[in-house]
Amino acid sequence: PTTEANLEAVSLLDLATPRLPSTNLNYHYRSRSQELIDFSNSHFYDGKLEIVPDLVGDNKKHAITRIKVNGKWINRKNEEEARTTVLLLKKILLNRTNNESIGIISFNSDQASAIEEAIRLECKADPKFAEAILKEQNRYEGSEDFSLFVKNLENVQGDERDVIILSTGYAPNENGKVLANFGSLSLEGGENRLNVAVTRAKKQAFVVTSIEPEDLIVENTKNEGPKIFKKYLQYVRAVSNGRKEELKVCLRKKDDVEDVPNSTHVSVEIKKALEKLGYHVDVNVGNTKKKIDLAIYDKETDRYLLGIDCINKNYKSMDDMIESRVYHDGFLESRGWKIHHVWTRDWWSSKTKVINAIVREIENAKMGTAPQEKKVLANNRRG
Repeated sequence: PTTEANLEAVSLLDLATPRLPSTNLNYHYRSRSQELIDFSNSHFYDGKLEIVPDLVGDNKKHAITRIKVNGKWINRKNEEEARTTVLLLKKILLNRTNNESIGIISFNSDQASAIEEAIRLECKADPKFAEAILKEQNRYEGSEDFSLFVKNLENVQGDERDVIILSTGYAPNENGKVLANFGSLSLEGGENRLNVAVTRAKKQAFVVTSIEPEDLIVENTKNEGPKIFKKYLQYVRAVSNGRKEELKVCLRKKDDVEDVPNSTHVSVEIKKALEKLGYHVDVNVGNTKKKIDLAIYDKETDRYLLGIDCINKNYKSMDDMIESRVYHDGFLESRGWKIHHVWTRDWWSSKTKVINAIVREIENAKMGTAPQEKKVLANNRRG
């Protein structure tokens, strides 16, 4: 029924939440790299999202790039960051190879206005850039809008683009001090706005910032937003610089315990057998609770050739089996993984046969035999 309260609701979600049952989304499909979602999965979703581990190894191009500038925070905006953001936008627009869609997110409305003004000035100075911006601002593919946007934390909910540029804005003021006043981030629930902003990218995120995480004195702030913001800046720096140990610390919360490998006796034996044959085998690959037991890494291509799932349990129900063997495997294979299953009973029955089967899969992968992508049946689980 139409009531005054209904008319004042911000969204259909606000109306539906108190009236309809809720469920958690299991699988995260948006981000093409786990680096883009790991932080939010750890700090907002309690590690419950299923995320596909990256196929590419240590030599990959990182999905988050940190760009440090010497900006100043004056009149609630950072002009240097705005100019740097626009120059980065220009570089992406004029050099992209796959026509990636682009979005820009600032941490307050004044910074968004500063970025829009910087875009206008650059268009005036460079006709080629102006032409590219005009096309990008009115970009539709079918009925779907892929246009360039410049938005702030409060109004970016629901948007996603291949490439996201974040301009944090905050910087030392005229007196060289970084004040712990972060607008909507400092309000109750501000951390949720941050979560939305940092999960909009599908392929690549750039974070333009004028501060180091250590510049922020936020330990005594009333709400969680500023504290999570500082942790996110630490995470961005660790990812961008490839600091693995620092990255682990960034993803660990206060009440977390050290992640202990959950290797079974069978997986340990398979690992040893494959290593004797000269293969490089990693264990417990991934940053979620459902890790890939064993993964065969190829140094020449810097990629994982095969994931091995050692099955040593009886399923409680058909739904449990379908969840593990169909939904989860399909989820991994939809992103390029090839998964090979080893049942415990088969291992004890004929170890040589099992190892030979694994070796055939590895050698086929080396020769470029791509796995047949499966359609993911759990469309209603997308997150």
